[in-house]
Amino acid sequence: MIRTVVVLQDKLFRYCYKRKRYFIALTVTIEKPSSWLLILYDVPSEPSRLKVRIWREFKRMGAIYPQISLCMIPDNNENRESLQRIDKMIAENGKIIKMRGKGITETSESDILQMFRAERDNQYDEILEECQEFVDEINHNIDKKKTTQNEAEEMEEVLEGLRRWLGKIKSIDWVEKPAAATRVEKLLEKCQDMMDKFTELSHPPTHKDIQHSKRTKMAL
Repeated sequence: MIRTVVVLQDKLFRYCYKRKRYFIALTVTIEKPSSWLLILYDVPSEPSRLKVRIWREFKRMGAIYPQISLCMIPDNNENRESLQRIDKMIAENGKIIKMRGKGITETSESDILQMFRAERDNQYDEILEECQEFVDEINHNIDKKKTTQNEAEEMEEVLEGLRRWLGKIKSIDWVEKPAAATRVEKLLEKCQDMMDKFTELSHPPTHKDIQHSKRTKMAL
């Protein structure tokens, strides 16, 4: 029977093999890593043997799978300033590890940008849905004669919220301007036209306004 004992001492791994009464000691010098490779990968859950094989390959290399949250943000001045505030919040309650790097290959860099592009596009699609619901709500209120000033004020607040939402997404969209953003902007223009129509209906002209309009036309 062979028993293996691994001892870490002074940056050395001592592999000791015991067989009967004989000991064999092998000393290997391990250099402290000067940098790290952060590997992000995604493979299908089926067949499961593929995930297991990849996991084993990485474990042979000494990889660890930290049970911590992972996020990626562009390395720019604005994000670095924001990170200082977030760093303090996390450090007071847990642990934060910050690393700086880039894709080793052009394909990796392209894949990273595509992930950001997909996330922003999903957010633009959410605004598109909300804008369409806004238009539908305006038409519904007009059909039901619900064109009060209170309704107009509420709808105006909703429209302003949609504009702010779009502004926030555009401020974190670091990839080239997508077609989805253009569609949102055009639909927001339609929302504004519908809002103008609704506002006019919610403020019907008074008798005084009608008389003033008539006098103006006669003067012309």
